[in-house]
Amino acid sequence: VTIGGVDTKDVNPKTLESKLVENLYFCGEILDVDGDCGGFNLQWAWSSGSSVAKTIANS
Repeated sequence: VTIGGVDTKDVNPKTLESKLVENLYFCGEILDVDGDCGGFNLQWAWSSGSSVAKTIANS
């Protein structure tokens, strides 16, 4: 579990694509989000990874 990472203000919240670099996507702990212990970080990693994969597949 890490704290810090890519600032979420630089990321489109619907697609997790960078607002600064086209076709650059972020998911999981590379983003500056953190959750309490108990599986929240794992759920974020899985959910954001799935979301990014679907966005890329549909583009």
